[in-house]
Amino acid sequence: MRRRTVTLAVVVVCSSALACSASDDSPGGNAGLITVFDSTADTVVARVDGQVPVSALRSMTLAMRIAPAMDDTSLFTEVADFEVDAGNRIWIYDFQGRRMFLFDSAGTLVRRIGRQGAGPGEFSQGNGMAALSDTGLAILDSQNARISFFASNGDFRTSFSVPSGFSTTNGLMSDRSHTLYLRRPVTPQREGEILGRMGLVRLGVDGAFGDSLEPPDLPVQRDTYLAVSPDGNGRSSTSSSFAPNYFWDWHPDGYFVAGHGGRYEIVIARPGAKPVVIRRTATPVPLQTDERSEEKERITFSMRQTQPGWTWNGPEIPEHKAPLTGITVARDGNIWARVAAPSERIPDDELPPQREKGPPVRHYRSPAVYEVFAADGRFLGRVPMPPRTALIQADGDFFWGVMRDADDLPSVVRFRLSVPFHQE
Repeated sequence: MRRRTVTLAVVVVCSSALACSASDDSPGGNAGLITVFDSTADTVVARVDGQVPVSALRSMTLAMRIAPAMDDTSLFTEVADFEVDAGNRIWIYDFQGRRMFLFDSAGTLVRRIGRQGAGPGEFSQGNGMAALSDTGLAILDSQNARISFFASNGDFRTSFSVPSGFSTTNGLMSDRSHTLYLRRPVTPQREGEILGRMGLVRLGVDGAFGDSLEPPDLPVQRDTYLAVSPDGNGRSSTSSSFAPNYFWDWHPDGYFVAGHGGRYEIVIARPGAKPVVIRRTATPVPLQTDERSEEKERITFSMRQTQPGWTWNGPEIPEHKAPLTGITVARDGNIWARVAAPSERIPDDELPPQREKGPPVRHYRSPAVYEVFAADGRFLGRVPMPPRTALIQADGDFFWGVMRDADDLPSVVRFRLSVPFHQE
C-alpha cells in the first residue's frame, strides 16, 4: 500500500475580516462582548448585545492540510463530512469512490477502507459517522440499511440492520457515553410538512430502537414553497436559504441545543437544571437586489422539476438574511453558532459553466462566520472562517473543516485559534 505523507503548512490567516490580535482590556475582555445573565425565572437568560470589536475577532493558523491533487485518484475526490476520533485521527468517507480513508493526527494516510458494494465492510452510501470509545468507527449506510463497525486499525468488525426508507446526512450521532442515536422524524407531520419533526432515536447494542428524543420546539414561521406533480402523486417543498429556520444539535453531555434562526435565540436544554436561553441582538445583514433575484430563480427551477408549470405562489424573498444560520456543538461542548454575514460575489474565473437544463449558477456566496458560546451560555468569541471553509468539528483551540480551492476541489484542514477561548 502506498502511503502519502502530507507536508504540514503553518500560515497566518489575517485580513480585514480576520483580526490578528485581541485585547483583554475591553469590557468584554477576550471575547469582545459581555454576557449578562438573568436567572430569576425558571429559565436562565444569557443576553449578548452589540457588535464584536474588530480587535477581538479570532485569527488562526493552519496546522494541517490533506489536499489530493486534481489528477490523484488514489485519495478522496469529494468529501462533505468526516469524523475525528479521540486520538485526533481523521476518518473520511469519499462520496464518489464509496470508500473510507483513515489518516493519523498529522495527516498521513494510514489506510484505505472498503469499496462500493453491499458485502461486509462495503458501502453504498455514507450517511453519518460516530467515533467509538476504542477509536474505532461506526458508519451509517442508509442504502444498505445498516450500521457498520470498524476497529481502530480500520478492520471491519460487524454490522447490524436499521430500517430502510429514510435517508439523511449526519444521520448517526453519539455522546460521551458512546450511545448511538439515529436522526429520524420523531413526531407526526404538521401542516405544510412532508415529514414530522426531526429528532433522535436511541439505539441498543444490537441496533434495536429505544426511546425517541424530541428537541425543544421553537416554532419558526417557514417561507415554504410547495410543488405537486401533474399526476398528483409527487410532492416537493423548499424554502429560501435566507429565510429563518430551526436548528438543533446534540451536546456530547447528552442533551439538545436548539436555535431559532429568525430571532437568534439558542436554547440549551440541560437535564436536571434550568434551561439556558441565549438571546443575541446583532445588526441586520441586507441582501442585494440581484442576489434576491437569483434566489427566486433557484427556487422556481427547483419547483419546476416536480411541477413543470409551477409559478411563484409564495412569500417574496426576504430583504435581510436570517441572523442565525446554523448550530454545531463541538466535541468540548462549546456551541458554534453560524451567523449571517454580507455575501461576496464569486469571481468569474471560479464560476462553474451553466449546464443545459441545470440549475441557475450562483454568483454569490456567504462567508462562514461563527459566534461561540460555552455550555452555560457565556459568549466566548467570534470566529470568521478562512475563505471557502466549512466547519466540521472543533475542540478547544482547534477546529477541523473542509476547504475548497478555486477549482472547487476539497481538502481537509485543521486550524488552531491564535487566541484561545477563556471561560472564567
